[in-house]
Amino acid sequence: MSVISPPPRSGIIANELIKPCGGGNTLTKNVTTYDANSGALFVLRPGHGTGNLLFNYFTDLTVTNDTKSFPLANVPIPVAGTYNTTLDFAKAGLKNGQSIVVQAIYNGTDSGNTDQYYVCFDVKLASASSTAGPSATHTASDIESDSGLDTQASQAKTTKTSGAVSSVKAALGAFIGLAVAAAVL
Repeated sequence: MSVISPPPRSGIIANELIKPCGGGNTLTKNVTTYDANSGALFVLRPGHGTGNLLFNYFTDLTVTNDTKSFPLANVPIPVAGTYNTTLDFAKAGLKNGQSIVVQAIYNGTDSGNTDQYYVCFDVKLASASSTAGPSATHTASDIESDSGLDTQASQAKTTKTSGAVSSVKAALGAFIGLAVAAAVL
């Protein structure tokens, strides 16, 4: 699974097959700030296969296999490609001033087998006046049916989990994701 944005907690993902965070289980300098009352855009590209992309969060910044997680979203992955997923942190009861770890798990097929790929993101929730980007959370039952993707990064569809994100913020997030994807290619 490729991470377009935000940067993962380990910078370069060591081994995505190691849970709970792909080998990066402790806080790093890669902390992304979002406003808890706005949509938080996460752009990921499952490599191949089909399955689902689960988003959870932890309130404990040092994550182990025993750390309690809370659900944010469950995104169907019908085909491999780039997925823009907006999380609503406020809907999950999170507030500005909190620091959390967001976990993404790609539960997908790989050479006929189903495997789980893990990556985590350090997130600080702060008011819009002190942030450069949006933020929000949500529970799995609130997921809307507007999810999916196109096979080209330039045409990635947006998955909404709940809450409203302004068109400008969504366009900016998509542009940044495309710029990073183009730089990687």
